[in-house]
Amino acid sequence: MSADDASARVRKLTQECVDIVRTILVARREMGKLHDPSLREIHLPRASEEIGAILALTESATNDIMLAAEDMMSIDFSNPELAAEVVNDQCMKIFEACSFQDITGQRISSVLKTLQLVEKKIEDLERAWSGASSPIQTAAEEVPTDPDAALLNGPALEGEGIQQDEIDRLFA
Repeated sequence: MSADDASARVRKLTQECVDIVRTILVARREMGKLHDPSLREIHLPRASEEIGAILALTESATNDIMLAAEDMMSIDFSNPELAAEVVNDQCMKIFEACSFQDITGQRISSVLKTLQLVEKKIEDLERAWSGASSPIQTAAEEVPTDPDAALLNGPALEGEGIQQDEIDRLFA
């Protein structure tokens, strides 16, 4: 093998190594862009708190409605005016208890925004790793599927391939 052939092989191998490093650097940069500490530190804990508040409001409203219904079931109708007043008071309690729905709706919207943020981060991550124009995808497609192909020409037999002294001369 001539020195020119050996030099060409070393240049090709060097270029492939440079391409691999570039691909790794691009992947690291893309992953860095996706890292958002506020998601873990603010948004997800807040969503969890909102869900807890939704459950508490729902439970409280349910209890208030059930108590008002029980009070109406025990009304003594022998005094119609008093019965009407009790029914009216209990109906007002039920209406007030049902107002939890507005607050719950606002809280659910907050949780939904967090879930949409998580979904967007996942989509960004998928795009970073599998986008058609992504250098990561291009490099992954160039990796040979045959494990022996990764050895370039394989271990050379005595007298074949690039000799160590040729490599040493190139780096000298």
